[in-house]
Amino acid sequence: MKLETRDDALGSAARAMRHGRIGFSLQQVNAVNDSSEVLYSECLGRFVEPDGTVRTRGEFSALPEAAAVDRVFGLDLLDLAFEWLACHPLDVLGCDISAENMADERSCMVLHDLFSRHSALATRMVLEVTENLPLKTLPVAADLLKSARSIGYRIAIDKFGTGNALSIPADLVKIDACFPQHSRGDAAPILRDMVALASYAVSIVVVEGIETYDQLEAARSAGATHVQGFLLSEPTLPPIYSRSAKAFERRHRPLSHGAHFAQRSWRL
Repeated sequence: MKLETRDDALGSAARAMRHGRIGFSLQQVNAVNDSSEVLYSECLGRFVEPDGTVRTRGEFSALPEAAAVDRVFGLDLLDLAFEWLACHPLDVLGCDISAENMADERSCMVLHDLFSRHSALATRMVLEVTENLPLKTLPVAADLLKSARSIGYRIAIDKFGTGNALSIPADLVKIDACFPQHSRGDAAPILRDMVALASYAVSIVVVEGIETYDQLEAARSAGATHVQGFLLSEPTLPPIYSRSAKAFERRHRPLSHGAHFAQRSWRL
């Protein structure tokens, strides 16, 4: 059941962060020709109500008023992902970097510091960035992601085909789920065109939203290298990894973005 109001959603997420009740589940990105071959697993944000009800990050992040809450939520999920990688030396994770976390130079410096601190784990982290970034965000975001790639992180362009043209350096592209799930008869040619377009920029093309064998075959026929979806990897609703309230209290971030950060250059 969805939260009743936007105030419910934002308040529940903020309280969950304060009390350490956030975490993530995982969904694999599988090779299209061999489902046992896993490229990486994407972290899907979760928060838990006091009564045990599990909510997804999407239940509040799309709200216009959610920017400050989602920014902090995203940073804490990144921290959790790095903790997981430190304890699971064979795993590779993908983590969403929202537009809010790259909204300006100060926000990007926070991320750059985080990426630098965990540089030893960089080759096992895929940073997923939506293609639908606001145009005003693109220059500073591109600088940040270029710097992250130089450290060793891989960049994935998410929701390809729904926003601005591919304009930042990337290692893989994820075709939005709306293309394989399209019910029109001309869906297959459109998916082939999208995969072909993405293939000009990168060698790894992932088709998202694969829920049926017909969609899997369509992705394979279109030339995709990998797929993601419930058919091959259904994530749990409850988080499989979270942080205790005590740990959150030790490094709690205020929800306001007014904190001062030392000025430094992170551009290449």
